[in-house]
Amino acid sequence: MFIFAHFFCGALIGLGFWHLTNDRRALPLCILGAILPDLLDKSLAMLFPEVFGSGRTIGHSLFFIAIIFVAGILLWRYRKTLLGIAFACAIFSHQILDAMWTGLSTWFYPFSGPFPTYMIPDYVGHYFWLEILNPSEWVFGWASLVIVVAWYLSILEHHVPLLPDRRKTIARFIAAILLGVMGVYLLFFGLAAIPHAFFAPRYDPETNIMAGVVALFGTIVLVKWRQYFFL
Repeated sequence: MFIFAHFFCGALIGLGFWHLTNDRRALPLCILGAILPDLLDKSLAMLFPEVFGSGRTIGHSLFFIAIIFVAGILLWRYRKTLLGIAFACAIFSHQILDAMWTGLSTWFYPFSGPFPTYMIPDYVGHYFWLEILNPSEWVFGWASLVIVVAWYLSILEHHVPLLPDRRKTIARFIAAILLGVMGVYLLFFGLAAIPHAFFAPRYDPETNIMAGVVALFGTIVLVKWRQYFFL
């Protein structure tokens, strides 16, 4: 999946851990975790294309998530905080949404051999056009913005509303409607194994299903979980 799909999924996970721990830091931390594998691996691919040129290497491996998860357990044991585990869960969500079981040499590195060595030229230009041509990214991006703004306004220091309540409510429901329509659409195309769906012309049917499920779950969150949004 592309960046805003991962970003939005991380936001949903962050909301869950925020609710569980009553710690607002969970949301930005989970967003960072959900996009970290791409931030790490795409950077390595541009710096060392001969070794990490596939763009899915260290950050997309179970070895990487195992290290983060162990660190999260230690953090919980000695600091009594679930933030480390939340971070690990967000990273793992990225690997699941990227269907890493289809690339076992990467997912089970180093136990199944080296990383793939193929290279993608012009990483920035290549991925920019792939993402900008996916309308699903526009919807996930808008919904992510609604959640991040709601999180920002929930911080205790921000007593003065920055936006009228009506506009915030409209923004939330627009995001919920778009996510719902897109979720049903992608789920249908995925289950019917029809490629080139309008909202995600670059996704395969399996990815359409996962994106559809994330979008529909996001719809439920935006409509039902009002305690997070103060809208």
